[in-house]
Amino acid sequence: MKYPALSDIKQFYDWGCYTDEEMREYVRINWITPAEYEQVTGRSYYKPAVSVDLGSTQCELHPNC
Repeated sequence: MKYPALSDIKQFYDWGCYTDEEMREYVRINWITPAEYEQVTGRSYYKPAVSVDLGSTQCELHPNC
């Protein structure tokens, strides 16, 4: 039996011990499957989250524009 088992990995993820990127590493090393990644994280393995910065505009950064 391998450790950590999927149930352990899920518990650690739920506790905040693992990030999504660390969970992706488990898939890359074939410890869990993409389907198991989705089961644990609730996110699609094949559609990574998109990061959008809705902060400052260019004009706020450069007042002379």
